Amino acid sequence: MRTMLTRYKRQVLALSLLAAAVALVGQSLDPSEARFSAAAYLPKPAVTIQAESRLVEIGVVVRDSRGHSVSGLTQADFDVRDEGKRREIKGFSVQKFAPAGATAAPDSAAQEAAPGNQPKPRWVAMVFDNLSMPAADLYNSKAAAKRYLKDGLAANDRVAVLTISSGQVLPFTSDAAKIAEAIDKVKLQERQIKSSTCPLLTPYDAYQIANGIDPTALTVKAAEYSACASACGITTPPRRTKGGGGNGPPPCDAAIQGVQAMSRSLWEEIRLNSQATLLSLKSIVDFMTRLNGSRVILMASSGFLSGTLEYEESQLVDRALHGNVVINALDAKGLYTSEGLETGQATSPQSVIYRQLQGTRGKAALNDAMGDLAESTGGLYFHNNNDLNAGFKELGMQPEVSYLLAVEPAALDNKYHPLKVSLTGANRGSVQARKGYLAAADKTGKPENAPADRRMDQEVFTTTSLDEAPVTVAVSSEKSAEGHTTAELTFHVNIAKARFTEQAGVRVQTFHMIAALFDAEGTYVNGTEAQLEFALKEPTYQRLLPAGFNAKISLDVAPGNYRLRSVMVEGGENGRYSTATTAAGIH
Repeated sequence: MRTMLTRYKRQVLALSLLAAAVALVGQSLDPSEARFSAAAYLPKPAVTIQAESRLVEIGVVVRDSRGHSVSGLTQADFDVRDEGKRREIKGFSVQKFAPAGATAAPDSAAQEAAPGNQPKPRWVAMVFDNLSMPAADLYNSKAAAKRYLKDGLAANDRVAVLTISSGQVLPFTSDAAKIAEAIDKVKLQERQIKSSTCPLLTPYDAYQIANGIDPTALTVKAAEYSACASACGITTPPRRTKGGGGNGPPPCDAAIQGVQAMSRSLWEEIRLNSQATLLSLKSIVDFMTRLNGSRVILMASSGFLSGTLEYEESQLVDRALHGNVVINALDAKGLYTSEGLETGQATSPQSVIYRQLQGTRGKAALNDAMGDLAESTGGLYFHNNNDLNAGFKELGMQPEVSYLLAVEPAALDNKYHPLKVSLTGANRGSVQARKGYLAAADKTGKPENAPADRRMDQEVFTTTSLDEAPVTVAVSSEKSAEGHTTAELTFHVNIAKARFTEQAGVRVQTFHMIAALFDAEGTYVNGTEAQLEFALKEPTYQRLLPAGFNAKISLDVAPGNYRLRSVMVEGGENGRYSTATTAAGIH
């Protein structure tokens, strides 16, 4: 993706780096005066289906010593503990895997427990972290995902294909051919983030140094910095400091400060990428919360550094628990070993020893978030295994036999309650079940503190035409530098008609825009949600008055005829709206 903007450090920009090509067109403005960001738009369903229930549903799989699922169990064979206290099982059913296209024969025990009850659909969001995966990992993950489609889909499965970089590739469907086609469309957006100057810093080095975790890392890299002083602009003789050593020049104060500054800058870029991944997953969770049935995210990723992002992780887990969304994670790296030593300009024996002692810690740290998300939401984590085919089968395929238990929550206290499901009496086997639930007092299905349904999302699915906000959008067909067909969206702000407020001598206003492309059948194809923040100085404001202000976003789409639905708001949610529906031929 190309950008002509200076990045600014906000959560919304973390996603803007991933969604589209963003540019301010032909206008040279100070970044402090105009900030434009864009994220992939994931549309909310026009109709929300919710099943009100005060029961906690617990999916359970029992496996024997060979890993096969155990059949023939009844309600009396299970014991459920909520915070150590036994809970009465209020509902029980047996579910058997039925391949797509087949009609599942209901189990007799299930019929007795829930007569006439048909299996609910299972919604599987297949998410490819195409930011973290090298080309080989992405290729292997896509191949394994397509093999899984051949025998892993159940009759009640609905699968969507999504990426971290751009959101939805294919909406939920049971059509295996369309799913396979969408998987083929997933493209690599990997970002190799490491220093290119002396000293050579890996993402893990930057994380360790920027957060003061490993003093040895700082000492080693500062020594390398000192050794390449001429390359880094140090012309005065280095002053010795404590901690020097090795065969190269000892680190100096300037070297230590230089490495710390380099590490902070590199880590901030890495952190924003990881934050964007978590925010994208949170958006997917919020979307799936609205679906009626079991909800599973199957995420393939090579991992990302998540240190210092504990708050974002906890927010994602809370939302997943509230919405009964399980996250299954697959480590696309497979079984890994230490990488070969990358030698830089100032590599010394001390550098070699440090890297050897570090071993695989850098790669292991990439897995922390995936493991935590899976465990915290009651999901599975497939790692340290090169058989990605088995991984997709284990994470995505419904077991031959599973059981659905339902218990009443102990109290609707908005607290997390740990669960333990075990077998009674002489029954033997390993039990796989969710590890807990969030006893939300609000049973509307929305996460706690989740924003209310927005008018903007509602307007996307209407055909109204409003002309209040001084913003318009035009679409044209272009070719990217790589030769891909793109839809070029140009947002034009009529500065003369905008309602600015004055703060500290500058004119301030915010514009929020959604542009969504639909095909001839009304299916959402691609879109973006953008935000433009102005803090214009008076000379700049006067300069922009005659012609207004333009900002452009580029979206990858296949050639064809589309319907563009645009929603623009001046100010907050209750501000002035402009909406339009136009034809868009992209060729």
